[in-house]
Amino acid sequence: TKGTNMGELETMEGASCAAAKAAALRVLRVPELAGKVFLEGGLVPWVLGGRESGRLHGDIDFSVRLEDMSVVRAWLAREGRYDRDLDSRRMPCNADGEEYGAHARINGVLASFCPFFLRDGALVQRNAEQTAFAGYDALLEAVIPGLAEADFVEMRELPDGGRAGFATLEVCRAAKAASDRPKDLADIAELDRLGCDEERMGRVARAFAATEVVCTAHGE
Repeated sequence: TKGTNMGELETMEGASCAAAKAAALRVLRVPELAGKVFLEGGLVPWVLGGRESGRLHGDIDFSVRLEDMSVVRAWLAREGRYDRDLDSRRMPCNADGEEYGAHARINGVLASFCPFFLRDGALVQRNAEQTAFAGYDALLEAVIPGLAEADFVEMRELPDGGRAGFATLEVCRAAKAASDRPKDLADIAELDRLGCDEERMGRVARAFAATEVVCTAHGE
């Protein structure tokens, strides 16, 4: 294990919910990143609801508009958290140096900063898997047709009264339902407790049903 406090330890399987939430909030509360970085994935309902998931979280996922990735990298560099080896633009399989995001350790927890943008009526999100944490190198692109940015990310109020960027509850639920993993059931139940908008959920579900994920490049 790694860490300093029992209950906020990171293990090889992931970080405690408390540790992962603290790391996520460390990023979400940076003034210069406000409205540019959006928490997504299984941590969303637990950060918003202020409760504990009771399980380990393997990493923290953030969505970032493509044009804001430079702001994220500048912040990581100033904080001494930028790692060239975890920058997608420098991966051996990324011959053109295209933007597929960056990874960093935040309070010892792996965080992924994934760029998104609109293209031909679809919302496109990119991500990179790397040997250092996934065991292989790959550049991935998810194309979600008909998904508007307003249905993808938004600003929400935190339990302490502050505001921060999040993937919408509807996007989180659609992604969790699609993954169909037993460990996601508690996350889905917490999302339902917080309450999803039925109309938006319908739009998001239709978009996710037509989603295509492509591996655009991979390591040898």
